[in-house]
Amino acid sequence: MNFIAWLVFGIIFMFSEFATGTFYLLVIGLAFVYPAIAAYVDASTGMQMIALGAGALVHVLIVMSVRKFRTPGTPSSIPDDVGQRVEVIEWIDESSARVRHRGAEWEADKDRAEMPDASFGIIKSVQGSRLVITTK
Repeated sequence: MNFIAWLVFGIIFMFSEFATGTFYLLVIGLAFVYPAIAAYVDASTGMQMIALGAGALVHVLIVMSVRKFRTPGTPSSIPDDVGQRVEVIEWIDESSARVRHRGAEWEADKDRAEMPDASFGIIKSVQGSRLVITTK
């Protein structure tokens, strides 16, 4: 295969990364450089495929190892909603309410049962699709 074709396929993979945001398609797209080099030096198609496979494998393993070493406490894993103020639309019962946050209505639970009914709250945590709020 022509080395230009390998580079075009690599660029297609790299641009398709914008749809996923996982870095895997990006590194696979970068791995297309290896068969392009092999094609440039007139290697057989089989060698070009082996270069692509080996390059993609090495690049994916690098991404996996980098992701493995990220600690769970990094700021990107902490929800951005914690600490944000919400407006209480109505109290459904003594421990849950409907609140407005980021322009949408959410179900929320009180942090403590003895917490007073208030017209606003602060997000303490997020449990699934429900917010846990407090007045402090």
